Amino acid sequence: MRTNYLSMIFSIILCCAFFSCIVPYPSSNSLLLTNAEQKYINDINEEETNVGLSKTSVPVVNLNWFDYMDSYFTKYVTVRVIDIYSMSEYFVKRMGGYNHADVQAIDPENTAKFKKIYGGEWSWARRPVWVEIDGKFYAGSTNGMPHGFDILETGEGGHTCIHFLGSKTHGTKRVDPDHQACVKYAFEHEKLLNEYLNAQKK
Repeated sequence: MRTNYLSMIFSIILCCAFFSCIVPYPSSNSLLLTNAEQKYINDINEEETNVGLSKTSVPVVNLNWFDYMDSYFTKYVTVRVIDIYSMSEYFVKRMGGYNHADVQAIDPENTAKFKKIYGGEWSWARRPVWVEIDGKFYAGSTNGMPHGFDILETGEGGHTCIHFLGSKTHGTKRVDPDHQACVKYAFEHEKLLNEYLNAQKK
């Protein structure tokens, strides 16, 4: 009985050895992925690697001129202005103003950039802008017609105006609806700002 049992075990071992010899192990070629499959796996791995490394997402702030912005955007502060329609930027310095900010481009190069936004011709047309102050972006509106004082003498021949929520003109001392429409536009297009900022990082 014991002999039969040992013979049966031995036979099973021999069978396993035999089949392991005649049945090949899957080759590496059978495990190869197609280009599409490999790309899919690479994309997944890249997404997992980049978890936590999200793109820039900054808010556009819309604050009342008299309650907040007049204090934040103080005289002689230099800020970056991004024109939304053209996605062009330039730098200005606040030189005065009380119902809104009176600004001038900081040098001839920035004056040229500003004028180019208006097609090379100065204009009273209002345009929505984002104004960066201490790393935060505020909804604003500018015109492109230099007038009045010209302190910096950078080629503008005067200063231009940047309006914010609730600001008024110096002449009529009234809220200008066209400027306010541009401020609203700037505030509502936060997505465009983030697309612009992220594109700059590439």
